[in-house]
Amino acid sequence: MKNCIYCRKDKDEKDFSLEHIIPQFLGGAHAPDFLKTRNVCKTCNNNLGLFVDASFEKNWLVTNWLRQSSSAFYSKENPVGVSLVCMGNTNHSPPDLPKDHVCEMWLGPHGEQVFWIRPHDERLTAYVGGNPRTMKDIETRAYFLFAENTSKDVHKTWLSFEQAFHLRKVKKILCGEVEGADPTTIGFTEPDELDKTRRDFFMANAAAGLEHKAEIVIDTKFDQRFLCKLAIGIAFCLFGSKVLDSAYGKELHNGLWYRNGNDQPKIHGTNLFSKNADSNLNETIGFPNAVTFLLFSSEDGISLNLNISSQLNWTILCAPKDILTEHDIAKIGDGQILLLVRAMQVGVYLELPFYLACKCGYDSHPTLNAILKRLTTE
Repeated sequence: MKNCIYCRKDKDEKDFSLEHIIPQFLGGAHAPDFLKTRNVCKTCNNNLGLFVDASFEKNWLVTNWLRQSSSAFYSKENPVGVSLVCMGNTNHSPPDLPKDHVCEMWLGPHGEQVFWIRPHDERLTAYVGGNPRTMKDIETRAYFLFAENTSKDVHKTWLSFEQAFHLRKVKKILCGEVEGADPTTIGFTEPDELDKTRRDFFMANAAAGLEHKAEIVIDTKFDQRFLCKLAIGIAFCLFGSKVLDSAYGKELHNGLWYRNGNDQPKIHGTNLFSKNADSNLNETIGFPNAVTFLLFSSEDGISLNLNISSQLNWTILCAPKDILTEHDIAKIGDGQILLLVRAMQVGVYLELPFYLACKCGYDSHPTLNAILKRLTTE
């Protein structure tokens, strides 16, 4: 039997699978091997990925900053599609819009408009793109319109349209004409009568330049469960199960499985909307268009700081000082930092003083240099 670090239940060995402690949407595939474990059961791996990780990833602020960071590394020499940017649910009412559906608007790399008609889930109204489980099973429709600036880099738009709604059952309809290429080769479908009516509706609105409003819903506690999950996983990988069995470890467990109406867990740290968040730390630790994870010693123990592109910032205590040995604390030393750039498929794990010296120009590192060069030459 084996114990799952998330649900804390004993299960058969065959019920476990590989877990990236840092999820892949943040670049976890390029994290060091010590941040991967097989002490997570398949049920937690699947369900927490769908709802805890997704509640963080699909928050409007996070998802659009990650998309912007990805777009910053676009290269004309090695072009790949860039992610669309979600603008929220519009007040458009295209023909035959079902009562339980919304019309969600997205923007392409040059201002192209995409209108995705999909089911609305009241429980997950703050999720960009709706319920991730439902969207895998239900066929929906999206309508793509070119923009005046598309001609600046047609290839970029073409590749972005190709990857749009990847692995989702979305029927893609192109609103407009294309010469010299076949849209069906990148996943577009011939419109039926309903699609033609809606296509005419969206094109007429675009031609008339009519204004429309978009609504964005933000859940201010979207990050709590995700941060607790990160803290549990990282603490276990660094210090073993003693952290999970501690009083604070049990608070992290309560935070991971928190439901409305439960007692608030006693978690140490700051979330995205905390009044006491440190803007200086945000700027000092962050790296342009990258995700950084800082592990550092504090008076309370070993803490984690998560930073996205020097714009979004969180801190959480991972392990309390009273259960850590000198050897445990020595693992962190003066601080350790992991920098991830998913768009370049790179990750680098450095001591904090060296990282800061590189940021200030007093030292250099080949991977950091390559990232900065890519950013300044595109």
